[in-house]
Amino acid sequence: MLRVMIVEDEPLVRRGILSMLPFARFEMELAGEAETAEAALKLIEQTPIDLVFTDISMPGMGGIELLRVLKEKHSHIRSVVLTCHQDFDFLQQALRLGAIDYIVKTQLDDDSVLDLLKRIADQFAQAARDGKREGIAAADTTDHEAFAHRWCALKWFVDKSEYETIMGLSLHGFQTFGFKAILQRAQEQWIISCPSLEELQSLKPLLDSKESMPELKEWIETTRQKARTLLRNTMYSEEVVQSIITSVDMLNDHAGDKLTQTEICKAINMSISYFSKSFKEIVGIPFVAFVQDLNIRRAKALLESTNYPVYQISEQSGFHDEKYFGKIFRQKTGCSPSEYRLLFRGNA
Repeated sequence: MLRVMIVEDEPLVRRGILSMLPFARFEMELAGEAETAEAALKLIEQTPIDLVFTDISMPGMGGIELLRVLKEKHSHIRSVVLTCHQDFDFLQQALRLGAIDYIVKTQLDDDSVLDLLKRIADQFAQAARDGKREGIAAADTTDHEAFAHRWCALKWFVDKSEYETIMGLSLHGFQTFGFKAILQRAQEQWIISCPSLEELQSLKPLLDSKESMPELKEWIETTRQKARTLLRNTMYSEEVVQSIITSVDMLNDHAGDKLTQTEICKAINMSISYFSKSFKEIVGIPFVAFVQDLNIRRAKALLESTNYPVYQISEQSGFHDEKYFGKIFRQKTGCSPSEYRLLFRGNA
């Protein structure tokens, strides 16, 4: 029997969820309940637990931090996230920390609950057959980030071999929840990396509705076909389009490294003048503006996640001069780097 714990700070909600989860039908049993993450961790020290259902928003330590502690200190325990809405930023964090599925508390019904428990039981059973408990999540954090990077890139739109490779590996290596979270993250990046693909945004509601791996595969194929059509509409040859897409992926991979236009043109074997013209028409934004936006995004991420001084962030974001960095940052965001950091942390 799988030993299950539920962590939910509202007693009535906890009772309601438990009343809808027929654990015994799937060889599971309730081994513990907790109102806080802190109480859950104490109980875990005393009671063997295989699976934790945890709320995201709780007083004190939140659900995301609980998952982080479980990953560090109790890596054998798997988790399912309880949330009030499909916030994919939180869900992606949960996935990276070992969550294998989620429940939207406002959308509970008999069918969804049975499907959920069956998915979980199947994953544990498959892991047992494979003889390695750590395989339950279908891909570890390193694999998850590697696949997320490859899907966030643009290469698979224009390179059939890359597309077939990552599609095949993803279908065999991920469960629906994990793969969908990667695609949610990737879709945002595609449009940032290539504004000419903005029409792909119209496919987001379709992605949100997909509930199985075959459905996700179908969505990906539709998305790839649409992207290829948009890129072909620029009237450039396949070879030129592929070279420009390669340059975009290079820039994203080397954000902050001060990669020059000359270096990129040498790498893709294209003249600077032709590169500038084709880059603007295929990507939808001039090269200089693209690099500025890329560097500002990197600067914002560093301001949000580190205490580095502004001059150091300027350097690591690809700017040669701190004053020029401050000027461009204000133009793009409406505030100085220091003000941005204060605003972000005030809202965090």
